[in-house]
Amino acid sequence: MTTAADTSDKAANAKPAAVASAAMRQAAATLSGAKARTILPDAGAAGGPLVAVIAVMCFLATLALTGALAVSGAVDRWTSDLSGAVTVQIKGERPEEIAAQTQAALRVLRAARGVNAARAISRDAAEKMLEPWLGKDNLPASLPIPGLIEVDLNPRDPPDLEVLASRITAAAPLASLDDHRAWNERLLEFGGALHLAAFAALATILGATAAIVVFAAKAGLAANAEIVEVLHLIGAEDRFIASRVQRHFLALGLKGALAGLAVAVMLMALLALGAGGSAGSGGGYFLPQVGLRAGTLLWLVIVPIGACGLTALVARYTVLRELAQRV
Repeated sequence: MTTAADTSDKAANAKPAAVASAAMRQAAATLSGAKARTILPDAGAAGGPLVAVIAVMCFLATLALTGALAVSGAVDRWTSDLSGAVTVQIKGERPEEIAAQTQAALRVLRAARGVNAARAISRDAAEKMLEPWLGKDNLPASLPIPGLIEVDLNPRDPPDLEVLASRITAAAPLASLDDHRAWNERLLEFGGALHLAAFAALATILGATAAIVVFAAKAGLAANAEIVEVLHLIGAEDRFIASRVQRHFLALGLKGALAGLAVAVMLMALLALGAGGSAGSGGGYFLPQVGLRAGTLLWLVIVPIGACGLTALVARYTVLRELAQRV
């Protein structure tokens, strides 16, 4: 006669047997060439949640790389414009004196070698430049506004600025030449600091992604320990198991990376449109341009490639290390 205790013992013994049988079937499917999800199912830490996390990380990495490229383009544009031009300023107490010395400086500049063009800024143009601070029509005619001359230099054959400055001063004692060297240095320092911040953010994002992949790989192995043990029993090597897990994480990384890149590209398109320009144009000359130019998109392809490679390599290394520690 079968008692309740005997029935309970049989059920308890049947449960491990069923688990072992399922693990054997799953291990056999793995060895027969089934997909890598037979080792790490898509559900759990090594599935959908990991795809979502990688997508977020790739989105942030894309924004960081885009910011670095935008800052680089803006600094190059600013410094090239400043290095290819100089400004001559004429200060005086009387407008007539300023006008006379401006003409004298113009004659020297137009006769100098290496100067492509020299243009004097009119008083009306100077007043418009001062309107944001002083308002419109608030400058009396008797107020002496310094004269300004914009000078475009020949980039292939630039003049000796020290010699040019001395000639200008000899002809117009109230004139001074500004080569924008201080502005160039400040812009380069500013751009270098922003570059460093952008790449530091990118490195932090990559480090966080690697840490998450390590956690997901360990969690996946722990949740499927029975399958791994059966694979070892029937002759599977650690490299075989690691390669299967690597393929699985490579697929997850590709899904997440493409999703994050797509969202980031759409966001940049909206920012470009919101800034009042078409794709590839920014909102202002002094602001970094955020757009979807071909060069920017080619650089952004690095993000999904790097994310997939990082995910797969970190997962493989983690699995090999975990399996080696179990021996």
